[in-house]
Amino acid sequence: MQAIIYFCLMDTAQSRLGLSDFIALSLNTMLIAASGYVINDYYDSRMDRINRPFKWIAGNKWSLKRVLYFYFLLLSAGVLLSLYLALRLSLIPFIFIYPVAIIGLWLYSYVLKCKPIAGNLWVSLFCAGVVLIVALPDWLLGNPSVINQEIWYYSLFAFLATWFREVVKDLEDIAGDQQAGCQTFPAQFGLSSGKILAFLAGLLLLAALYAWDITHTSNTLQLLFTLLQGAVVASMALVWWSKNNSYFHNASLIIKGVMLAGTLLLLIK
Repeated sequence: MQAIIYFCLMDTAQSRLGLSDFIALSLNTMLIAASGYVINDYYDSRMDRINRPFKWIAGNKWSLKRVLYFYFLLLSAGVLLSLYLALRLSLIPFIFIYPVAIIGLWLYSYVLKCKPIAGNLWVSLFCAGVVLIVALPDWLLGNPSVINQEIWYYSLFAFLATWFREVVKDLEDIAGDQQAGCQTFPAQFGLSSGKILAFLAGLLLLAALYAWDITHTSNTLQLLFTLLQGAVVASMALVWWSKNNSYFHNASLIIKGVMLAGTLLLLIK
């Protein structure tokens, strides 16, 4: 995703972020994301035993101690890359971004993911941040003209698509969350209320796709955006008329497909 943003939404010839710097930034993003998934699995070991019995790793295939060792290994590698980028780009005052990201993901796994709405919005902000971090060096170094303004539409799409999927995922995981005492929105307020929240998140995503769509004049792009909106409507219908967990699972898969397709649309001019 970041590679598509870098090559399609930025003037790489004029950017302060050279190709080697971009590779280092993208690798560091992956390390941060990986550490977030690892610490999330660590804290989710009880819930995953119920929700994902065939994909349960922390406390099953790997001991919890081994999971923590791997977590700190990822953090150490990320620290080194962050220091390298900050020194190379003369952005030492902004080195705090790395610990903020790490602490933010830990906070999500430890506290926020079991809070209604707040946890979903928090991880959605991080996904939007993955988009914007590619352009951040040029903004900070006073070189914003190399950045295509479409990045704002895409970051909003990333935020809303992630939020929609997170709410649907909470609906899918409601049984394990309730048993583990994790008070997500559906677990605390019930399945019907969770469906309404997911439907509202889907409507916001549709509105964002429409706003992004009307910025284009290409008939091909407009057709593809219409197909994306149709897929979002299909996922909303699955959530609203769900009869069992497979409906939520299929809706989540469709949303993932929408997120991927929305990213690939950046390749089309």
